[in-house]
Amino acid sequence: MRILPSVLASCLLVHAAVAAPAQPPGCSMPSSIDSRRLTNLTDPLWRPDNPNAGRMVRVDFSGGHYLLTVLGTRLRYQGTYHYQRIAANIAAIDMHEAFEAGDSHYQLLLTCQTDLQGRFVFTQFDGPLPPKRRQNGGTWTLQPH
Repeated sequence: MRILPSVLASCLLVHAAVAAPAQPPGCSMPSSIDSRRLTNLTDPLWRPDNPNAGRMVRVDFSGGHYLLTVLGTRLRYQGTYHYQRIAANIAAIDMHEAFEAGDSHYQLLLTCQTDLQGRFVFTQFDGPLPPKRRQNGGTWTLQPH
């Protein structure tokens, strides 16, 4: 059986397109979040490791510190953070809160869909309230300057 050169070339192009790695979205994470505000909405599916399901929080960052406000409640938390841009479209915020009952360490891993919005994965490594280790996700929005 003889394969025509144009058919073979078409098959190779299709294979190359399928095998090619996905290009990053046309967005980029900021180099710094100092003096910025994030608004996060946690996915609504409640389960024991997602006790904050459906909650919206506002987080103000300044000088290595943050103030987190759970919107619609009187709950406010503060702590320290370290922001790192891992790739053009990925960043991580390591956060620490100190409580009398114990410290809470967690991370927000952010990916962008636009320069001001995207998805996050929240991972708590330890904390004073059960479950000590938990993970959930949601959407984030960065307020423009």
